[in-house]
Amino acid sequence: MSLLEYAVDHKDGGVYYPNAVMPFRGLLENEAYAHSMLCDLFTVYAVPGAASAAEATRVADGVRIWLMLQKETQKWDEDPAFVDALNSILSGSDEVLSTRVILMRKTFEKPFDKIKAAGNGMKISRSFYRIKNSGGRVVEEKISAGTKLEKGDKIRAVYSIWNGENRSFVRIRAPREAALRPVEQLSGMYGWGVRPMRITNWFSFRPSGYRDVKTDRTEYWFDTYPEENTTISEEFFVTQSGSFCAPVLEIESLYAPHYRANSAANATLHVR
Repeated sequence: MSLLEYAVDHKDGGVYYPNAVMPFRGLLENEAYAHSMLCDLFTVYAVPGAASAAEATRVADGVRIWLMLQKETQKWDEDPAFVDALNSILSGSDEVLSTRVILMRKTFEKPFDKIKAAGNGMKISRSFYRIKNSGGRVVEEKISAGTKLEKGDKIRAVYSIWNGENRSFVRIRAPREAALRPVEQLSGMYGWGVRPMRITNWFSFRPSGYRDVKTDRTEYWFDTYPEENTTISEEFFVTQSGSFCAPVLEIESLYAPHYRANSAANATLHVR
């Protein structure tokens, strides 16, 4: 088997090795360094007349483009691997070095109930679960659009997030309905054993961040945020009767703000 056979075409352009750094991957595990080493290896191997020289050139240039895409959303300046990645990219062809990224942005306002889920490279949604004690054990019942809550109920909000790339400096903004009060009202560190974040199929990695509790919302701030599927959850007490709605959830890469997402309009919470 050739190492070239494990190269994967990336959906946004270029070529990468998804298992090059496992299980954690990402900025802090030197994903850039691993790929720059692979790129340099293929460049040496792609000498004229060598077997698979054309494929080695294609993969090497693809890795260079992929590294450029990663640098767009990750802060590598303080990582020594940045020097290796930069050297690998500058060793590419003129066609690779002339690659450019075009950004377009449009903003507009709509009433809460007219907002649809949208995003670029990210997705976010929310589900509510009522926490009940049944027969001496704790169970969670998903709250649907017609569910009637009671004052004093304890509920869990689960924020489901999909992120297409590892990204630097990510903020999640989660507004809440006026009837909800956080069970944990103190701001503080999130992750690394304080509040676990579960990543699908990988339970050992918890990105560290900061949870900021405000009067109308909770904000989460992360230096680095992993790719693929993650969930964040927090618990609330229901404190008032009535019908309540809140603005949509938002997630944004502050390092590259064109990568962001918002959820669809939240369903109205009805409390008896």
